[in-house]
Amino acid sequence: MERVLAVKNLKQLEKHFSTEFSNSTSFSNSTDFSNSQDFSRIYFGAETCERKIPSLDKVKKAKKLCEQNNAYFSLLTPFVTDAGLKKLESVFLILSPEDEIIANDFGVLFKAAKYKAIPVAGRLLNKQFRDPRISSFAGMPKELLSHLSLSQADNPNFRKLLSGFGVKRFELDNLLQGIGTKLSGTGFSASLYFPFVFISATRFCLLANCGKLSTIKKIGVFACSKECEKFSFRLSNASFPTQLLLSENALFFENKNMPSEKELSSIGVDRIIHNSALMQSVQ
Repeated sequence: MERVLAVKNLKQLEKHFSTEFSNSTSFSNSTDFSNSQDFSRIYFGAETCERKIPSLDKVKKAKKLCEQNNAYFSLLTPFVTDAGLKKLESVFLILSPEDEIIANDFGVLFKAAKYKAIPVAGRLLNKQFRDPRISSFAGMPKELLSHLSLSQADNPNFRKLLSGFGVKRFELDNLLQGIGTKLSGTGFSASLYFPFVFISATRFCLLANCGKLSTIKKIGVFACSKECEKFSFRLSNASFPTQLLLSENALFFENKNMPSEKELSSIGVDRIIHNSALMQSVQ
């Protein structure tokens, strides 16, 4: 099973490769990930907001750090506008054939297929029924529960479509109702994110300018000061079985229950992506 650490900035990456991190669990609440040597690959970048796409210079530095520490490199990318796509293309140019582009946007995937790096269908591109309330539905028929545990990767036509862009890997979330996707024997591999499960994202960012009293009632798609590097919020409601985390422009929830490696291997999962660092601010 391949172990991956997802980080969103150079500071987190430098901390990971430092001696200090090697004896720390600051990015982990699982003993499986308590040692930095457990991670053979790094996911670096932004998953949900194009304003957080790292600069070309930062990507070069991140790649160099990975090379120096014998770690593979994957560029994590969000859904984008034309401006974001143009910024990403300048980064794609420096990626090597052994690098990966985690595409969460069909436009990004279309462009990624034209460059050297390996394209991967990110978890935002591979739709799942992620609402945590599904797990608490009473009296749900087994057939419905089975359907709500699937992803688009279970559809052979979807796999065929994405294989045309060079995709051989789909990324999954660890759903509370269970993971029904089975890719073993299809020629495709799967990755699983842990412990934070993506729910939804929007360009209508609730954190934008949240630190200014003068803009407390102003919510929309406008320039921000990247308040998400300082703030995140935990949200609770009686209708949800778990707390929600508002981080950047997206909602997540935490699922600490991980299937066994034997169970994961049986459905084609050969990579676990530890994403606690994506939930942390720069501070």
